[in-house]
Amino acid sequence: MRRSIAIALAAAVGALLGGCGPRTGAKAPAARPVRVILDYLPNAVHIGFYQAEAAGYYRSEGLDVRIEAPTSTSDTLRLMAAGQAEFGIVSLLDFVNVRAKGEPLKIVMALEQRPLAAIFSLAKKGIRRPSDLRGRLVSLTGVLSDEAGVKWMIRHDGADPAEVRLINIGFNSAQEVIAGNVDAAFGFWSQDAVQANLHQPTSVLRLYDYGVPPYPELIVFVREDFLAREPDTVRRFLRATARGYTDAIARPDTALAAMAERVEGETVEGLRPYLKAVSPVLQADAPYYGYVNLPVLKDYLEWVKQTGVIDFHADPSTFATDDYLTPSAGAKP
Repeated sequence: MRRSIAIALAAAVGALLGGCGPRTGAKAPAARPVRVILDYLPNAVHIGFYQAEAAGYYRSEGLDVRIEAPTSTSDTLRLMAAGQAEFGIVSLLDFVNVRAKGEPLKIVMALEQRPLAAIFSLAKKGIRRPSDLRGRLVSLTGVLSDEAGVKWMIRHDGADPAEVRLINIGFNSAQEVIAGNVDAAFGFWSQDAVQANLHQPTSVLRLYDYGVPPYPELIVFVREDFLAREPDTVRRFLRATARGYTDAIARPDTALAAMAERVEGETVEGLRPYLKAVSPVLQADAPYYGYVNLPVLKDYLEWVKQTGVIDFHADPSTFATDDYLTPSAGAKP
């Protein structure tokens, strides 16, 4: 009788414990859908997102990330303002412009640590410094910051901007320079100037070599209400993204293959010269990838005020933060 009772008790305990353990066939928690809107068409500066996706870093953080290119340059801010995406990438100037108007947005990561803007020209034009642009025709995209940047560089080099002819031609700057339709253009040295150099030797004058703060050209931002509601989602996304960019810096071939596989029309060799150009400034001298340097942002606000583009008085800590990026995730390899 005692043996029968003991067996019955053991069976009951086993059943109870078994009910507390993992069930075969039980579904794993659903991944959190996340929508990311780029600033422009996918290019080498976005490579970390595609590497993080390919390597499963987002998946391991419980995220289902969808990377999308905007249909126009204004789409990212519009979609983010409407709460239709969790993360957006825009130029720092575009961000500051809408933040100055009261849009509740916050910077949470720097995509790189230096301005990407530059004046570039074919080497045979003999333009070696901004003052060499006297009497020359320089193309702009039509963005207000372009004209301010060109004039700043010319003034900083001791020349009069009034002696330079400026023309707005949109976003075909590399083609216009290659065709010889303009003497020089203002564009991204990491993209437009590289494209021109693939055709003919190109001279590049970078904005940050002419008295400009070493600000990040592109930033990752979120809505403040989303940040308050889902801080852990932000941390997980940034941790995975930083891993993707750290990979791209340390193992470029792996990241190039990941991006080429996911972006229609791209190839490893086609992307390679662009990544080679931008890679040194992705982290540059920052302590870890994605670092948001608040003192630099303060200097940047003072600089854009001097250029006459925008006068925005605010403590950078009110619109930018480094608190959600894990330093170890983006540490130097």
